Amino acid sequence: MKDLRFFLALARPDRWWLRLGAALSALTLLAGIGLLSLSGWFITASAVAGLAGAGRAFNYLFASGGVRGFALGRTVGRYAERMVTHEATFRILSRLRLWVFETAAPLAPARLGRLRGGDLLSRVTQDVDALDALYLRFVTPVTAALAGALFTSVLLAFLAPAALPGVLGVFVLASVILPLRVAKTAGKAGEALTQNASSMRADAADLVSGLAELKAYGAEHRIIAHLENSNANCVAAQREIARISMFNGALLALSAPASFVLGFGLAAASGAAAPVSALAGFVAFALFEAAAPLVQAAELYGKTTASARRLKALTEISPAVIDPVAPAPLPERWDITVDGVNFSYPDTDTPVLRDARLSLPEGGRLALVGASGAGKSSLIKLLMRFYAPQSGGIRLGGTALDTLAIADTRSRFALVDQRAELLSTTIRANLRLAKPDASEDELWHALERARAADFVRKLPDGLASWTGELGGLVSGGQARRIALARAFVKNAPVLLLDEPTEGLDADTETDFLNALDDWLDEDARRGALIVTHRARLLERAYQVAVLDQGQITAEGPVQSVKQSSPVFRRLFPDT
Repeated sequence: MKDLRFFLALARPDRWWLRLGAALSALTLLAGIGLLSLSGWFITASAVAGLAGAGRAFNYLFASGGVRGFALGRTVGRYAERMVTHEATFRILSRLRLWVFETAAPLAPARLGRLRGGDLLSRVTQDVDALDALYLRFVTPVTAALAGALFTSVLLAFLAPAALPGVLGVFVLASVILPLRVAKTAGKAGEALTQNASSMRADAADLVSGLAELKAYGAEHRIIAHLENSNANCVAAQREIARISMFNGALLALSAPASFVLGFGLAAASGAAAPVSALAGFVAFALFEAAAPLVQAAELYGKTTASARRLKALTEISPAVIDPVAPAPLPERWDITVDGVNFSYPDTDTPVLRDARLSLPEGGRLALVGASGAGKSSLIKLLMRFYAPQSGGIRLGGTALDTLAIADTRSRFALVDQRAELLSTTIRANLRLAKPDASEDELWHALERARAADFVRKLPDGLASWTGELGGLVSGGQARRIALARAFVKNAPVLLLDEPTEGLDADTETDFLNALDDWLDEDARRGALIVTHRARLLERAYQVAVLDQGQITAEGPVQSVKQSSPVFRRLFPDT
């Protein structure tokens, strides 16, 4: 319940929508009780009046008008209740998705790397969707049931007090005791369903994204076996919930007419008139409309609490890097100094960087070279403040990075790497990730500078063209140029390039590098840190630094470093 209360608190901005929905649900239930009880009383009273020969004296208009009024009120109330409660739920779920993103974003990539991609996707989609039961199927039905029980108690207390204990007793059994029992029995099945469904998504994502590698190492059968096991567990949990639901439905179906008989019998046994006894019976019968939603909510209790627990767990993960309490102002200068940095990834004792030292002046172009695993990409991650070094420091314009706000630091850098990460959306949306308010002219200007405008214009939908999952609908070279254009849109003073031309053909690489040169040359203060093992990128660098086993072993002009560094000569024998 603690986790559920946490998410109920998140719905506070939309509490009036929830309250209005609950009020309309209660009014709809009361109209239903009024409709059924008045109809029962009307039919019985009409029959009694007819048998007594007093039919002409009986006021048919009053009762029939009441029936029509309750019927119309129930129909309108039900429609309005559905509109309001669904509006409230959609509002809350949309805000909840944003909350999940805002909670998860500071954890990337250092902490989220511990979660499987499919599992994270399940939390954002499946677990968020599961919480609609909390708002739509818990808050509203409980309010309606309380209002219905109160109305029934007052009505029977005046008209048939002898029937009140029996009717309320059966209702409490059906709306309180039974749901509590159901929540307990179905809870484990609901939790198992949530956990195994998440595991299925994670396995399926791993299988699809890594099928080639899995088949190469003959490991696909293991993932498939795990997927099938999770699927079998899901089916078993669904069957258990269905069995419990079927039993509950049968019990409720019997309880409603039993309550009618009980209410009618107790009222009649106390000497109440036949119309009043019929009214008591139909009131009891109609009240059971409020019990079924409570039982259904109890059936989903385990699934809902498991989803809430999984989402709440994101708040219990501490980010690898946090903002300072009083951030320093951004410096005017753009030079970078790395001074004695030591860094190891979380939960490992292996040092990635050891007393690393280098500098990138304003307007500088520094190539960072080294063997795979030397720590080149790790240094870029430290600059972007994805991680923090264990010791040593990094300064931007003479100001320590850890004294600046994270967002301010990242505003000074634009990252382009070999993966050219594109979201499955339009080219326009991908470009505006760098600057949400960028105009169309700015986007086209950036595409022109990245040598990407021509192919975008040839696409059927231009900027509205879809890039596909992970940019699968555009070629590797096109994706790389879109990523470069995105960096130009951001217009950050320092470009961080991590193997930006890896896998490109010679012509595409030339276009990419020419675009890069043109952009850097527009402002003498713009700089670039280029991680590469390709000789053509060294031609664009003014300086080169060699990173070997976490240490900068040489730094200076290319020819000077070539003479002094055997590591460089091994990496670039033809330079």
